Amino acid sequence: MATGDEKITLAKLRQRAGMTQRQLADKLGVTVGTVSDWERNVKEPRPSFLQVKILIETLNCTLDELVEATSHWHKN
Repeated sequence: MATGDEKITLAKLRQRAGMTQRQLADKLGVTVGTVSDWERNVKEPRPSFLQVKILIETLNCTLDELVEATSHWHKN
C-alpha cells in the first residue's frame, strides 16, 4: 500500500513491473487503447475475475494495491 502522499496508480504498478502497455494488454486480452484509457482515467476498468488474477500475478501486486489504484472510480 502507498504511504503518505504516494498514490498508487495502474500505470505505476505496470511500470514497477517493467511492462509496456502493449505487454499488459496482451496478457489481459484487451487493446492497448483500453489499458491507456484505464491509466488516463478515461474508462472505468471492469476486469473479469480472471483478468484480476492476471493483473495481480503480472503486476506482482496485492488485491489491496489493485483496488487502491482504481479507487478514484468509487469515490462519491
